[in-house]
Amino acid sequence: MKKIYVYSIILFLFFLGACSKEEIKLYSGDVVYISFVKNSTQDSAMYSFTTYPEGEIVAEIPVQIHGAYLTEPRKFTISPTDSTTLPATAYELPEICEFAPGQDVDTIQVKFFNNFDELDNKSFRLFLKIDNSENVKQGDRNYQVAKFYVSDKLEIPIWWSRNDGTVDRPTNIVEKVYLGEYSETKYIMFLEELEKGGESFDGTDMNVMKKYAIRLKYTLEEYEKENGEPKRDENGRVITVPVAG
Repeated sequence: MKKIYVYSIILFLFFLGACSKEEIKLYSGDVVYISFVKNSTQDSAMYSFTTYPEGEIVAEIPVQIHGAYLTEPRKFTISPTDSTTLPATAYELPEICEFAPGQDVDTIQVKFFNNFDELDNKSFRLFLKIDNSENVKQGDRNYQVAKFYVSDKLEIPIWWSRNDGTVDRPTNIVEKVYLGEYSETKYIMFLEELEKGGESFDGTDMNVMKKYAIRLKYTLEEYEKENGEPKRDENGRVITVPVAG
């Protein structure tokens, strides 16, 4: 009986030690994997300084974490990849980024500057990566790079040119529901409506999209009343906006 009691104690201590080691392995926070939220094979961001007349763009970039649960901020850095063509003087990266504890997603800021003439007729790219370090590693391959295209030309924005890719919205909701087919004239008018309201649109807040698509629709209706004919775009097509409201 005494032997059984001793063995039980030994087994208990063994399992206790094993659990402690496993807990340390899972929650020590020695190494975490940080990646961008958007899939680089499907998503990129396109910025035109035409829509940012102040000459500076501040991009909020979401990043996500996998691995150990953070109980204190985790510092990391980002840097441009070799595919980057945007001059280093035209953007500003944070010297040190910090991922806040207790959450799965955080954001970092990158600034773009309209400070060289070539932007007028050409797009430049900035591809960013998370830097590997002793306690921070890059995450899944498709989420290791964030892609940005910058110019001073008026170009169709990404959010107006791609499908949403969901089961409920396999087509581009901006084109189908809010603004209709893209034209440069229509886009300029939409930007003017945003400027009147003191807002900008990056393709994420559909409430902003709906609000200013409706305002554009009213502006087009007023134009037709005043001029006796509908407003036409640069190709001579009547500008229409399908948004309800």
